[in-house]
Amino acid sequence: MQHLFHNGIVVPKYEWKRFSIKIRGKEVQLTPHQEEMAVAWVKKLGTEYVNDKVFVNNFFNDFREALRLKEKLEPADFDFSAIINYLEKEKAAKLSLSKAEKKRLAEERKKLKEAVKEKFGYAVVDGVKTEISNYVAEPSCIFMGRGRHPKRGCWKQGPSEEDIELNLSPDAPLPPGGWKRTWQKDVMWVARWTDKLSGKMKYVWLAESSVPKQMRDVQKFEKAKELQRNIERIKNHIMANLDSADMKRRKTATVCYLIDRFKIRVGDEKDPDEADTVGASTLRPEHIKFDEGGKVTLHFLGKDSVPHIFEDRLPENVIRNLKEFSANAKSTLFNGVDSTRVSEFLGEVVSGLSAKVFRTYYASQAVKGKLDTTPVKVEDPDHFKKYVATMANLEAAKTCNHKRKIPKTWASSLQKQEEKLRSLIEKSRAAQAKMQQLIKEKEQQFLTVLNKEEERLKTLMQDLEILQQSSSEMLQGKQGQALARRIAQKTKAVKVQRERIKRIKEKHLEQIRRLRQRRDVRLQRDRNAIERLRLQVEAKKKTRDFNLGTSLKSYIDPRIYYNWGKNVNYDWKLYYPKSLQKKFSWVENNSVTF
Repeated sequence: MQHLFHNGIVVPKYEWKRFSIKIRGKEVQLTPHQEEMAVAWVKKLGTEYVNDKVFVNNFFNDFREALRLKEKLEPADFDFSAIINYLEKEKAAKLSLSKAEKKRLAEERKKLKEAVKEKFGYAVVDGVKTEISNYVAEPSCIFMGRGRHPKRGCWKQGPSEEDIELNLSPDAPLPPGGWKRTWQKDVMWVARWTDKLSGKMKYVWLAESSVPKQMRDVQKFEKAKELQRNIERIKNHIMANLDSADMKRRKTATVCYLIDRFKIRVGDEKDPDEADTVGASTLRPEHIKFDEGGKVTLHFLGKDSVPHIFEDRLPENVIRNLKEFSANAKSTLFNGVDSTRVSEFLGEVVSGLSAKVFRTYYASQAVKGKLDTTPVKVEDPDHFKKYVATMANLEAAKTCNHKRKIPKTWASSLQKQEEKLRSLIEKSRAAQAKMQQLIKEKEQQFLTVLNKEEERLKTLMQDLEILQQSSSEMLQGKQGQALARRIAQKTKAVKVQRERIKRIKEKHLEQIRRLRQRRDVRLQRDRNAIERLRLQVEAKKKTRDFNLGTSLKSYIDPRIYYNWGKNVNYDWKLYYPKSLQKKFSWVENNSVTF
């Protein structure tokens, strides 16, 4: 970048309401900071967090500090009734609003949001208006943490303008406020600050759909393709160094072997204050178990405290190394090996290759393999193609072990879908039965009418036959002429009746044809709806434990879905959510086969 202009970011400010609480019966007026903490706590009441001792203890330690209380108090010593009552009344007031009022307020919020986005949601990068992804700074809140994070429940104070550094080119004006400024043209962030709880740097980035971000994505997936082309060379490089006389190279090669074999993270990229999560380079002896016959079990907590359990038979030199490193380990098996060292080792074969690329490569390969081996016809319905796409995505999530905590509403949501499916099946059967009954009734009505009309035809034909017999007596004169006229009239009546019966039959056949067509159309429509919902239920069950969004957003080359979709007549946008459609909009102009 040569030029970067923007208006800073939105820094949320708490609206002080001057609440009081009681501490051991004594009323205490809260400051804005204390009140913000108290309100955040009250909003957690009734959730599972208040049953977590670590969460509760961490919060009240920080809350007591904010209140400048030296004595050790228990949560039960604090009475938040005033805040609870206020929030309950506020909630009741919102629920009591009329539809018109709710709509009016929603429109006002929308207009305000659009105005804020217009001011803060865009930057001008080298003359091009570019969207900013997260232009609102993190507000102060209770830290939730991932997994069993030891700091969960601690108060996380949000940044002020004075804490935030804006990335602006020298020719850009500094927005009003107490901001700091810097200029780094080779980065994609527009603002940053240091998180006051973790000490980590937090960033506000250009949107995923921005040109610089998209170029990064293309480069990432191209690097995965380069890994694919060189995978055998890399494997050979790893295997050759498993027996190296250089201990550090041997450790690095063993780490790379585990990364490649089990598709796990390198391991040294987490906050030291986080829960006890590990990766390949930070494994400890207790994470490995050796069984007879070359079978090895790895059992550890990965990112977000997701359990990783792998059982496999490994090569003898890998087992030898693991046993040796375990026996000599004071802490980790691979002391001295980190992500930088792993990248240097892999870079000896492919320049710029890092451990992260392995997961991108294997996730993409898992998707492609599943799509290639699942029979899909061009004429198959879109809901079936979406199901196939989901199952391929699931393979990637399994490959990367993207486990998730099952949502509380998952079981009830599944139950509703299953009930809806049963209801659809029952309604379809009832509709088919009703249509069959209607067809049957129409057949019976037709037979009744037909019998009546055929009886009339029979009578007419009998009358005609009598008249014709009379005419055979060769009646002469006026009497014979009258008889001839009567025969002609009867003959015409018989013809008319036959035509009438023919029309009744044709009308009936057309009516039955239409009814059967309606029945078949309804049946096909119901079958499609039932199959669509059945596949949704099946996909929901199969994906219960996995987060498919992570792999779809960060690990799967979208060109795989794009090219597969072209082959089976399926628009990739029907599977990707709108946010990712924008992120990967480049695929339609860069659809190189993976």
